[in-house]
Amino acid sequence: MTLHQLEVFGTVAKLRSFTQAGEKLHIAQPAVSGLIRSLEQELGVKLFERLGNRYHLTNAGEELLHHAEEMLAKVEAIKERMDEIKGLKKGKISVGGSTLAVASVLPVVVQRFKKEHVGVEVILTTQRSETLHQKLLDGELDVAILGRAPHSPNLVGEPFRDEEVVVIAPPKHPLAMKRSVSLELLAKEPLIVYRGGTTIRGIVERRFAEKGLPFAPFLEINLQWGNRDAIKNVVVNGLGIGFTSKFYVGSDVKAGRLKVLRVPELKLKRTMYIAVHRNRQSSPLVRTFIDFLRHYKEQ
Repeated sequence: MTLHQLEVFGTVAKLRSFTQAGEKLHIAQPAVSGLIRSLEQELGVKLFERLGNRYHLTNAGEELLHHAEEMLAKVEAIKERMDEIKGLKKGKISVGGSTLAVASVLPVVVQRFKKEHVGVEVILTTQRSETLHQKLLDGELDVAILGRAPHSPNLVGEPFRDEEVVVIAPPKHPLAMKRSVSLELLAKEPLIVYRGGTTIRGIVERRFAEKGLPFAPFLEINLQWGNRDAIKNVVVNGLGIGFTSKFYVGSDVKAGRLKVLRVPELKLKRTMYIAVHRNRQSSPLVRTFIDFLRHYKEQ
């Protein structure tokens, strides 16, 4: 008994015609009859009986059809899985990350993913969340990590991880010596932020407004020109106070290059989102990368 015989048998059973089954499978009608005959001889049972112009299954045929369909479905599932595995060994993924995502977790995730999928090329793009949002809509990205939930009905977003927003200062700054700093006192300092609509700037600005305090940055860094280390470097050099992700400055704090200020009124978190296009069929490779993101654990 072969899979080919079972496929031919199943087709005849559904169409109730040897001729139509042959046409569908691109096999001559005598070859179909020969395959069914050899299957009946091997099993020692009659599978079909002819009533009028149609063939009908016998009891034995009904039983065989049930098992044949199960077996053929398993074979198809195996083929699909093998195709997926082949696809995971090579290919290309276009991934977008917001400033915070690329400054903190995303490069580590990509690096670990590539260790497990050596032949896969991951193209990583850093932009503001709004720009990434549009690139997803335009089909230029397979997946993006956004600093805010997508607002278009054509995008699907799921929470990825929360990042604590912290205030950073040089270790010898007067505020770094205090156990806690009020938001009012912080507002009097030269504040360093990115220019434009970055998510961290937006939530810090809103908190200042909630407390009725002015938010007047001393220095605004253009994200188009500066790199992801710009705010850290400016603060390390003593030009002012900055806002960033706690995860991103962890190594600098341990090394003594920066100090995280305790500002009770500024306890803020932002949620990053995994976003994809709602109507775009993701490849097995992209689905695997998204699953890798979901299960990522810091080490």
